[in-house]
Amino acid sequence: MTKALLTALLLTLATPALADAAASFNDGKWAMAVKEGRAEATVASLTLSGRAQLVQAAYGTRDKAQALAIIAAAEADIEKALAKAPGNADALFQKAVAIGYRAKLTKSPGLGKQSRQGFEAWRAAYPDNPLGWAAVAGWHGGAVATLGGFMASAILGAKASEVDVGFARALKLDPTSPVQRVFYAETLLDLDKNNAEKAAKLLQGVGQLPATDAYEALLRSHGVQIAAALKAGDAKAAQALSRRLSAFGGIA
Repeated sequence: MTKALLTALLLTLATPALADAAASFNDGKWAMAVKEGRAEATVASLTLSGRAQLVQAAYGTRDKAQALAIIAAAEADIEKALAKAPGNADALFQKAVAIGYRAKLTKSPGLGKQSRQGFEAWRAAYPDNPLGWAAVAGWHGGAVATLGGFMASAILGAKASEVDVGFARALKLDPTSPVQRVFYAETLLDLDKNNAEKAAKLLQGVGQLPATDAYEALLRSHGVQIAAALKAGDAKAAQALSRRLSAFGGIA
């Protein structure tokens, strides 16, 4: 074997895992994305591993203890990524998501505030990225829907007015993504079933919007189902479906 051929072979063997992990994530093979992401052990692959586990916890579990265990494992991978690159944008965002998920499941005000601070810092650092705007808006909406306007404001500093402001900005920055529209519609319905008409308008044509990976395709499919329920004219049923399809909606 020539030196050039050996070098080419070593390069080929050294870098496939992230590509494999990304392909697995894109195909919705979450467990494989975790395995392959950890095998590569780069900043990007460890972050992807964490993200895949967060998707599993939010949409693939029916047990709170199991979901929390998966989130803990996801955070461990994300922390490994941040140890290699403390300022990595993707890892910092996923860390805030993980903290927010723990806050939701444990009903911890402290974790809730920590999650919001993480999202707000991320949005300030990347104001042209729609994810930050949607995340902050969704945080406020979720807090108000869970605690009610007065308690959410008093305990967490949440404001219902932040919902429309944040999601409007996210949609302006990324009008073709199904993710922002579905999260916005779900948040509106969670707040009040009387938001049905507004949610229906947001979800018009959602099934034709492009999805870049299996996660976006999953959210898009949720949007299609909610849109159909809204079209049937039963706002209460649409609200119940939306809540069931949202993150951790299968956990009692």
